Amino acid sequence: MDKIILFLARGLGSGLLKPAPGTWGSLLAMLLCYFIELFSGFSLASWWFILICAVLGIYICDVAEEIIGVPDAGEIVFDEFVGMWITLLAVPHHFGFYVLAFALFRLFDITKIFPINNLQKLPGGL
Repeated sequence: MDKIILFLARGLGSGLLKPAPGTWGSLLAMLLCYFIELFSGFSLASWWFILICAVLGIYICDVAEEIIGVPDAGEIVFDEFVGMWITLLAVPHHFGFYVLAFALFRLFDITKIFPINNLQKLPGGL
């Protein structure tokens, strides 16, 4: 079970890529969303799917943090997946809009402007 939790928490392995694992995780989340919707009509950026992932993600990230033994480890990028999908809710399904959304998401995730910076203080998977 630990291997499955770590695989998900690490964004299907994208969190192990260097440098900038959060960027790799966000990129994979964007591409998954784009191509799954393109070929299946199902959108990962739908509110109910994101809600389920967000709730499960709290557990996944909390357990992964315990397994790794490092608070807010950079390799845990499941939050980037959920955050990217939330961002994509607001844009039309067009690759150009997805790229712009990705760039803005990364800018805000890296700079962590107020009030986002306060979320870093939440414990565990939150």
